[in-house]
Amino acid sequence: MKDNLLSLAVTYLADGVTWLVDENLTADDIGVLHLPTGLQAVTNRSDLNKALRLKKTQVNFSDFNLDEMAASSKVVYRISKEKLLAHHCINQSLRNLKRGGELILLGGKQDGIKSIVKNLDKIYGSKTRIKKHGTSYVATCTLEDSLYQRLHAQPDFPGLPDDSYTKLRKVSHRGVSFHSKPGVFGWNKVDRGSELLVSKLPEICKYQKQQNDVLDLGCGWGYLMLATADMPFQRRIATDNNIAAVSTAAYNFKEAGMAVECVADDCASQISGRFDLILCNPPFHQGFSVSDSMTEKFVAAAARLCRRDTRVGFVVNQFIPLPKVAEKYFPTCRELLAADGFKVFLLSPASPR
Repeated sequence: MKDNLLSLAVTYLADGVTWLVDENLTADDIGVLHLPTGLQAVTNRSDLNKALRLKKTQVNFSDFNLDEMAASSKVVYRISKEKLLAHHCINQSLRNLKRGGELILLGGKQDGIKSIVKNLDKIYGSKTRIKKHGTSYVATCTLEDSLYQRLHAQPDFPGLPDDSYTKLRKVSHRGVSFHSKPGVFGWNKVDRGSELLVSKLPEICKYQKQQNDVLDLGCGWGYLMLATADMPFQRRIATDNNIAAVSTAAYNFKEAGMAVECVADDCASQISGRFDLILCNPPFHQGFSVSDSMTEKFVAAAARLCRRDTRVGFVVNQFIPLPKVAEKYFPTCRELLAADGFKVFLLSPASPR
C-alpha cells in the first residue's frame, strides 16, 4: 500500500509543488527518489529533513506550519495516520495554495480518505474529485476563486476540526500533570511502558558510581527525563525525531525548573559525549509495520554513547526480541520486569558478575 501511494505521489511532484512528508515515509524511501530541484517539502521529522536536504530539496522543518511559506500552485499530501494532524495539514494546505491551485490528497480506505473528502467538501464548499488507483485513492481539491476569496477574507475560517492542533494543552493522567499536544506520540497519556521503566529506576541506578550525565533517547513529551528531576545530574539531554515532541518536552522541562538541552535529531545521530544513564522507550513501528531494525537502531545509539559504567534502561513491547538485538552491542542484558505487555531491561557495557 505504501509503495503504491508513494509511486502515485511522485507523479505529482514538480517545480513549484509543496510536498508534505510525515512518518508514512522513511529516509530510505526518499533516498531512492529522483526529486525535482524546484520542489519544496515540509516535514516534522529529523531523519526525513536530512534525507530531503541530501536531495537538495528546500525543506521547512516544522510541525507542519505553512504560514510563512510562499504560496504554492500545488500541495501533495499523503494523509497522516492521526486524524487531527491530517485535518491541520489540509487546513494549512488550502491556505497556502495560490488562486486556482490544487490540493492532492492520497490515501487508502483505511486512512478514511473518503470521509475526509466528504467533510472537506461540506465545510469548505469545494467539489473534490476522487479517483481509485488499485487499492489507493487520489483526491484533487481545486481552490476555486470563491473559496480562495473566502479563505483570505476570513483568517479565522474554522476549516476541518483539528482541536487547535498547534496549541499545547494541560493533561492529567495517572496522577501526572503535563502539557502536550496532538502530533506527539502518546500525547494525552502517561505511556504504561515508560511508567514501568520509571518504576525500576532505583534498581537501574543502584550502586552507580556517578550521575553526571543523563540522556532521554526518544523523549516524547518528556516523561522519562522528568522522572529524574530529583537525581543529581549536571548535564541532561533529551532528543526525539519529531520536532513537535522536542518543543513540547522543552516546555515541560522549563515548567519543572529543569535545565535540559532538547535536540531534534534522528536517534541521537548528532549527539556526542558519554552518559552515565540512558533511558529509552523506542518506537517499534516503522510506518505501518513492526520493525526490529528500528529497535536495533536505538540500541546501537545507546551503545555508542556509553561509558564503561553506564546504565541503560530500555522498555519494549513484550514481542520485541530485545535480548537478541542487544547481544551484539552489550555484554549484559538483564530483564527487570515483565508486566502489562511490556518488558523492562537493564543493558550495560560491563560484563555480568
